[in-house]
Amino acid sequence: MARRARRGAAAVTALAALALALAVPAQSPAQAAGPRPCPPSITVLGTLSATGGGVVTDLGRGGTAVGGSGGKPVYWRGTRLRAVPLPAGHTGGTVEAVNRHGLMVGTLSGPGRGPTPFSYRAGARAVTLLQGGGYAKDVDDRGRIVGYRHGADGWATGVEWSGRTIRRELAVPAHVRVEEVTGINNRGQIVGHGYGEGEEYAGYHVALLWSADRSAPARELPPVNPGDTYSSYAPRDIDDRGRMAGTFSYSRAMESAGLHWAPPYTEAPLWIAPPGGRTSATLEDISPSGGVAVGTVADSPITGPWPPDTAPPEQAQYWPGAGPALVLPRLAPEGASAAYAVADDDRVGGRAVDAAGRLRPVIWTCASRQAYHP
Repeated sequence: MARRARRGAAAVTALAALALALAVPAQSPAQAAGPRPCPPSITVLGTLSATGGGVVTDLGRGGTAVGGSGGKPVYWRGTRLRAVPLPAGHTGGTVEAVNRHGLMVGTLSGPGRGPTPFSYRAGARAVTLLQGGGYAKDVDDRGRIVGYRHGADGWATGVEWSGRTIRRELAVPAHVRVEEVTGINNRGQIVGHGYGEGEEYAGYHVALLWSADRSAPARELPPVNPGDTYSSYAPRDIDDRGRMAGTFSYSRAMESAGLHWAPPYTEAPLWIAPPGGRTSATLEDISPSGGVAVGTVADSPITGPWPPDTAPPEQAQYWPGAGPALVLPRLAPEGASAAYAVADDDRVGGRAVDAAGRLRPVIWTCASRQAYHP
């Protein structure tokens, strides 16, 4: 990746002032679609502790959001926090996803226990523990839950649950090992990533796509670079048209960038440069049908700026589905932020540090009208 010159102090100050006011330049491309019927804002959600701590990991219907606070699984109705009841022996966890019918899924933890996948519906007296252990990462609108669990060899096995029972273990080609399974769409397509091996090369990192066919092995997605152990490709989510958002990482320079795969997956994915000349970025989620993806931008501690402590804090990233990536306003001028979820109704969920230095779960409403070029 080409290096970019870091921004000057005056530019950083101007950006901070802009973010604090939640202002967007009049000619911002994010406003090209015209006014939206909602007020642009950053909504701060409740937390288990007055000192803060929390993150929004997914967005549901009717003002529902899910995530974690104080190391425990929670959900919100509007700004009001509600705790997920913890079964005996479990002391923490996170809600990872929620479908349009309100079914939540996530993972619990506890002393001396391995990760425990669960599902839950708002108001229920107890969670439902899923068969086999591991991590539950996503759920579609038909209630199919996907995730993974680790074996004795350290590699993972992808799992799809129906109800609380395992519907299938996700097949892979003989030369591929699974690292994570992270997303499913309403067509039953599942995404993850892993590591491949071959006779003529040491190995390579690979993006993986499973079809709804229970017996079909994962398809390897381009790019595949045999022998390149420094480059990895990790899809995080897939929308209902089969478009995927994820992250390219180059470990040798500790740089990264967003990636976008599109059907029929015969071409290399679109590489989305970090905005503002920064050197590191992720894409964590893609909206179900709108093609909008969100993540976080930061800087590599190796390639700049130097010294690393002169870099601005990380910031929530917004990619409208075409063109350059943008950023979302900070909650405080010098406060870090990150985005992990995006909905079709123009909400983005994540976390942000407020003016008092407290980490808060937040939702950007009318996010497209707030996104701007740094």
